[in-house]
Amino acid sequence: MRRLKILICLSMVVLWMGTNFSLTAAASSENPPFTGTSASAGREEKEAGDQAVDLGDVTVTGRIADESFANVPAVIESITAEGIERINAIETQDVFKYMPGSYLRKLYPGSTNSPLVIRGNNSEMTGRTLVMMDGIRLSDFTAAGHGNAPKWFMVAPQEIEKVDVIYGPFSAGLSGNSMSGTALITTHLPEGLEVDTSFKYFYQNAHEYKTDDDLHGFNAFGSVGSKTKNFSYNLWFNRLETQNQSISYVTKSAADGGPAVGSTVTGWVADKDPGNQDRYVLGAAGTSDIVNNTFKVKLAYDLTDFSKVRLTSAIWDSERDEDSPETYLRDAGGNPVYTGTVDIDGKSYTLNSSTFRYRKYERQDLLNGLGYSLDSPDGLKLEATLSTYNTRDNISRQSTDPAPASRTGGAGRVTDGDEGWYTADIKAARDIEGFGFHTLAAGYHFDQYYTDSETWNASNWYNDIRTTLQEASEGKTRTHALFLEDTWHVADRWSIYLGGRYEWWRGFDANKSTDGSLGRITSDLADKSENYFSPKFSTTFSPSNDWQLRFSMALATRFPTVGELYYGGISATGVINNANPDLKPEESFARDFTITRFLGSKGEARLTFFQDDIENAIFRQTNACTLVRNFQNVDDVRTRGVELAYNIRRFFIDGLGLFTNVAWTDSKILRNDTVPASVGKQFPRVPDWRIKCVLDYAPTDKWALTLAGHYSGDQHTELDNSDTSGGYGGVDDFLVFDAKFTYRFTAGLEAAVGVDNITDELYHVSHPYPMRTLFAEIKYAF
Repeated sequence: MRRLKILICLSMVVLWMGTNFSLTAAASSENPPFTGTSASAGREEKEAGDQAVDLGDVTVTGRIADESFANVPAVIESITAEGIERINAIETQDVFKYMPGSYLRKLYPGSTNSPLVIRGNNSEMTGRTLVMMDGIRLSDFTAAGHGNAPKWFMVAPQEIEKVDVIYGPFSAGLSGNSMSGTALITTHLPEGLEVDTSFKYFYQNAHEYKTDDDLHGFNAFGSVGSKTKNFSYNLWFNRLETQNQSISYVTKSAADGGPAVGSTVTGWVADKDPGNQDRYVLGAAGTSDIVNNTFKVKLAYDLTDFSKVRLTSAIWDSERDEDSPETYLRDAGGNPVYTGTVDIDGKSYTLNSSTFRYRKYERQDLLNGLGYSLDSPDGLKLEATLSTYNTRDNISRQSTDPAPASRTGGAGRVTDGDEGWYTADIKAARDIEGFGFHTLAAGYHFDQYYTDSETWNASNWYNDIRTTLQEASEGKTRTHALFLEDTWHVADRWSIYLGGRYEWWRGFDANKSTDGSLGRITSDLADKSENYFSPKFSTTFSPSNDWQLRFSMALATRFPTVGELYYGGISATGVINNANPDLKPEESFARDFTITRFLGSKGEARLTFFQDDIENAIFRQTNACTLVRNFQNVDDVRTRGVELAYNIRRFFIDGLGLFTNVAWTDSKILRNDTVPASVGKQFPRVPDWRIKCVLDYAPTDKWALTLAGHYSGDQHTELDNSDTSGGYGGVDDFLVFDAKFTYRFTAGLEAAVGVDNITDELYHVSHPYPMRTLFAEIKYAF
């Protein structure tokens, strides 16, 4: 029905445009559509109109990297390599912290749980944001959740040439996973001999409740590359070694206490939970120690003056230890208490043997990509990319016996996982004259994601001595897609974009296993398949070189991930529980109206109105009737908002640049039959306001100072918005400020100092964010 509605709308718009011009907008029109810019309003306009604006080398708005092939009639915000150098960027995910209307959930350096959120997306719904690097997928769509964030560690900030963030699903060349937006990362290949080395040190004092830890970390990076005739290469190694704050605390609800029958303890902290109910904080999960090593090689060969092949290969090795659980509780003799029945404030509570536990993680991932590109003089453009992402080792071990004796052994659990994906893309485009000027593009996409995970009971968790299979789970998803698009330059200042994408999706080969009393039990889950057509439309009008208007609308379908579709467990008799084989794909009807005012070489201003109506939003919730908690469809969610972005290269004085953006978002649940109490409420983890501002002052080429701020407004974690308080377990509104000062001694040698969260703000997104963090960096490159 929704597709019928949009087709009718498209027909009406096209008929109306026959007798009138359309109010449209484009984020950019400088580059032709082949390179992934927004639909142009005309060939002359591409020469004289929209110019890319460099805000003190910090931020660029409105252009997309030439290496990208996607035709994107959408709002685009970008940051250059120079801009990345001006902010405190330890890892690639830090690059996105000041992008308009976006949010990067990063709790600590080395985190693999850092999803990118664009506009009204929820940070747990990672399947709605697409992340690409040089045409290779970094998005982990094996499941949806914080643990399935993009594989940021396969890219180093030092190698990035440009990052383009695309808002909305308005390009037929991008999959339905671009529902909220897409991040396109373009990395650098040298034209001559290049060497780049840097060392970064960072420190924070993490303090909350009775926890007070001084935490240190460093990052060392080295890169070498060159080009000889037709052959170019780049190799780099990155090591991150850091201590991170405890992100979890042990709590007990005051209402759960029973009659006092245990041992009286002291040391606990009285607190309020996000629902404003009394609770006790008994301790912290403890700090973690992380060591990440990444090695990457990029090779390229120019077959001709117009064609190139490119090979990318990277390996990431990670170890993480959580070996310092911290109990606040003390018995009458002052000894720490980790387990047993304890009396707190006149009531008894039970601490099981694994309340305070130890954990170790070991993981090694491998990325490979092969690409071919052609840009022939006769106007034909062609790109083909093959990529694989595989987890070679993924082992998590944790204790279940009481601490501290379990630190080096004893009973526990071991999880051994294998996951990854394969992708293939081929795209072609050509300019065609006739009834104006057309840019036609078409392409094919394939991806297959798979998971295979086993959780074992262990007699010795530390030495990985396994006994019985607690649970095993595996499954696959596969997508084939075809797209066709036409950017029609009707007149010098008017263009129309029409596109369509057809996707065939399947979930299959899923089963779960466990060891029962009679041996291994395996139960299969039903296969599932869907196919959808997603039309796209945009039209652009530029009344002058200084103004552009664009209206876009599109449908997009986001299919369930393996984890969402086959979520759940298996009983000792082989019964699958909590799975939802009837889970439907998410369907989005997105609209965007953008007004852009170009300020010549000085900057630009953008005002955007957007609305997304999403049917069957996939979210983990508890059915009000069956009380089953799993991934379910929220029938109808409407997200609408307004974004204002402004950047200016010269703000009152030479060398001072300003980049600021304000986003207001209203994401409301209109229908949810399984949880009626949520209807009319705000969708979880979507703040009403996001405000960001960056001031960049570089009066000479010797030094630069950057000051930045980020405000995030009210939001909720619960579907029924019953969480009225923030704090640990909830989400806080926050205002944080950052700064960085860089000094260049010579052409290749520079140093920098910086601080994030200058005011030492304590704020949470369920878990605590880093407190005030100090940075120091030394860099040498030639």
